[in-house]
Parts: sequence; structure tokens; C-alpha cells
Amino acid sequence: MQIVDANVILRYLLNDNESLASRAATVIESTDVFVPFEVIAEVVYVLLHVYNVPRRKVYATLRKLLDFRNIQTTDAVVLEQGLRFFASSRLDFVDCLLFAYNHVHGHQIHTFDKRLKKLLK
Repeated sequence: MQIVDANVILRYLLNDNESLASRAATVIESTDVFVPFEVIAEVVYVLLHVYNVPRRKVYATLRKLLDFRNIQTTDAVVLEQGLRFFASSRLDFVDCLLFAYNHVHGHQIHTFDKRLKKLLK
């Protein structure tokens, strides 16, 4: 299993450097790839805050990527729920993942974040 970092995913998604995008495509499209939540969080942050990609487009783009059969992550159900909630909320992505852990697995979340706390009730 191979792990890709956020830069590889971003070059693949954005195709903003032909050489790097081609190398990223080779890895992403032809090998078994593990993508940790930390990498997804960085990709979300960069797409949202550096490239000003709207939340719904971030969700749709990552959803397509994560549908590849060769791409695996820590907990696909939590990630899907977190991304879906992120697309329609104002919370940051990590808070959306925490909400998803609560929603999917019933994990109790301890937080001082008022918006997240309100949703968890």
C-alpha cells in the first residue's frame, strides 16, 4: 500500500503543473493508495482557502476521487458523512469529521466549540 500526500492529490485534482499532474495520475490511477484523514483535511483546507473552491465543489471533487476502487482511507463512512456535512455547513472540516464520528459510530465528542456542541445535542 502506498500513501500520497496532499500535494500529490492537489496536483492531480488541479492539473496546474502538467509534469507533476501526470506523475500524480500514475500513482493515483494505477496503484493501491491509502489516503489518511490528515491528508484529506489538508486538501480541503487548500482547496477552500487557497484556491477558493466552494464547499460543495470540494465535496463533489473529493467524492469522485474517493470512489476510485484503489483508494482507501481510515473510515470511508465517516469520511463520506464528514464531507457531506462540510458541503452544507459553516463548520471547519475537522469539526465535520468529529460530528460524523458521533453520527456514524455514536462516539461521544468533548468540545468547547459552541457550533459543534450545538449540533451534537
